[in-house]
Amino acid sequence: MSKNLTINQWIFIIGIYKEDGLMKAVNEYKQLTGKTTKNCYIQRVIKSKVFLLDNKGMNALIRTKGSGRPKSRDDSDIPSIIDELNEDEKREIIESWIKEQRDKRNKNSLDSFCHLRKHLIPKILKFHRTSYYKAKVTRKYKYDHLREQVESIFNLSKKIYGSRKIAVILNEQGVDISDRTLRHYMFRWGLITLTRRKKRKAESKNTNVRYKDLVKRNYNPDVDNIIATDVSYIPANLKERNIYLSAAINHKTKYIESWKLSAINDNQLVIDTINNLNRTEFIFHSDHGAQYSSKSVLATLKKVRAKTSMGRVGNSLDNREIEYFFGCLKGEYLNHINTKQMNIKDITKHISWYINWYNNERIQKNLNWKTPASAAGVNVQV
Repeated sequence: MSKNLTINQWIFIIGIYKEDGLMKAVNEYKQLTGKTTKNCYIQRVIKSKVFLLDNKGMNALIRTKGSGRPKSRDDSDIPSIIDELNEDEKREIIESWIKEQRDKRNKNSLDSFCHLRKHLIPKILKFHRTSYYKAKVTRKYKYDHLREQVESIFNLSKKIYGSRKIAVILNEQGVDISDRTLRHYMFRWGLITLTRRKKRKAESKNTNVRYKDLVKRNYNPDVDNIIATDVSYIPANLKERNIYLSAAINHKTKYIESWKLSAINDNQLVIDTINNLNRTEFIFHSDHGAQYSSKSVLATLKKVRAKTSMGRVGNSLDNREIEYFFGCLKGEYLNHINTKQMNIKDITKHISWYINWYNNERIQKNLNWKTPASAAGVNVQV
């Protein structure tokens, strides 16, 4: 017997929808309610509940008086009414009913009648006999056999890869499908990628110190000697509320060569990042963050014979490569796992996983659909 869901059950269903996709939420809904309703109807119901919860809060899911189905109608008086009708009245009602059925043009609308002879149904509905008895053909889609393969790639990327990157991987595996076609299939299968949310916090800039921009937006240099760096904050469950990630990326290969987490955004954080590079004689490119012009950081760079380069103040495109990485890290991953409830140890594990995946698994268009590790020619670390 079917039943209505409680608030907690709806929250559970909505959680499955956001984590695993629409079709899994539909299947769970059917198991909880015992209903055999068509999937398209259940999908609309789930999406409407998600909209209510996201926009009006949990109270919107509470059932109020008059919000449910009306009580069952009592039709026990119909036989007595039929007995009172004369022949003309019956004919008039039947003619009106037949016209209504023909307007609906639904050949399954009379299947529930127990005593109506089958050969009369096409006559009543004004269907040709061959059209009425013709079996309904279930539409088959050309690439439905790829669903399991696509879901595997999608889930391995933690729902980060969209149709374009998955299409590239499929093409490498010998499957000829365009990203545009795959996009339609992924939408029909309920495979929705995680969306990015822009968020930027003002940083302390030392505008009095001027260093030349030695890079000048050379994002694909011929010589592998440019390292771009920056520090970004990450919300955390700490007294200071945030932790800070310093990272250094190779301009040519887009490989993250060094990174460091700290509860304090100080000079030592940048120094540790430089020391982890294991490089000498390179260009160290950054924005005008106060740490990068500090005496201790400049002294560390001097030891490894590195040249200091800084982009223009307030122009993030001058440091695009590392800005792009932070955008991917947060938009594709961190913004969806609620780091505000995590300590620095847990966040370190997540960042370590993502950087390893970014370097060794995440293909990029500007690298001819290779990974940074492949472009750098380094051994994959798992």
